Amino acid sequence: MRCRPEQLARLLAEPLRPLWVISGDEPLLVLECHDAIRAAATRQGFGERERHHVDRGFDWSSWLGDSQALSLFAERKLVELRFPNKPDAGATAALVEWAARPPEDTVLVLVLPKLDASAQKAKWLTQLDEHGVLVMLAGVDAAQLPDWLQQRARQLGLRLQPDALQLLADRTEGNLLAASQTLEKLRLLHDGEDIDIDAVARLVSDSARYSVFDLADAILAGDASRTARLLLGLEREGQAESVVLWALQKDLRALTLAAEQAQQQGRRQVSPEALGQFGFWSRRQGPAQQALRRLSLTRLQRLSSGLVDVDKAIKGQSGERAWDALLRFGLAMAGRPLFSGRA
Repeated sequence: MRCRPEQLARLLAEPLRPLWVISGDEPLLVLECHDAIRAAATRQGFGERERHHVDRGFDWSSWLGDSQALSLFAERKLVELRFPNKPDAGATAALVEWAARPPEDTVLVLVLPKLDASAQKAKWLTQLDEHGVLVMLAGVDAAQLPDWLQQRARQLGLRLQPDALQLLADRTEGNLLAASQTLEKLRLLHDGEDIDIDAVARLVSDSARYSVFDLADAILAGDASRTARLLLGLEREGQAESVVLWALQKDLRALTLAAEQAQQQGRRQVSPEALGQFGFWSRRQGPAQQALRRLSLTRLQRLSSGLVDVDKAIKGQSGERAWDALLRFGLAMAGRPLFSGRA
């Protein structure tokens, strides 16, 4: 049977089914689901735990034979198989055979990467579905992240002000584990207090001297010299070029959407409410307004098309060095293009 994450607690309160399949690409969600099944197994007397990391040379015939062998002194056993990739034909055949005749007093947990739509319709998974529980864990995208953080904060008894919540979402997007750990730290440091943006900023500020978030703020403000210094510092510290591009791309997309909305509505300036909808929390709205006055919609759209050139440089698909491309692009966003006519 298919199980949504919110249904898991109810199912785990019942006698455990012999087979559980966890699939997802967000480490925190997978870990929490796996931990919940382990805890339920412990409560229900599964005292032995057997773990396997499935690699290309895994011997499925031996595993299947050992799993079916009976022992006079066997305890109730939890068996965990973790797959780095989608199971191959040998694996699926063994798993289907196991599911058709599961050993007594054994629970099998399969931890799989995210399966695409076609894989979820595969015959082997349908057969496992008939004998066990499938938990498909969807990720949390940028639009859903503030609500996800708010829900987790409430569970911890935390009260985050809206700007503090938005800053936390901006700084932890794409890393739910970091977001969860930050909320736990806030609970320890500010238990029972209202948490403002300054408290979150102190906690989630990058420990490195140079931060991609500082870079994004310098570009919004049109500070070309600081933009150049920060980019050079990030290069020296070994920051991944793709992370820098992500930070620039995120703000550029939000600025472009805001400018397009203003044009459609016949407005010369974007309202603070609209900027908030596009992800600019209060302290960044002034710099965002500066950027919108500095960069026309046409210019923003040209910069957006120029992202392809920077991405190619990062992937080694052009003759331009990646950090040179990022410097050129960052200065163009800051209003000081190195070369006229180029993003």
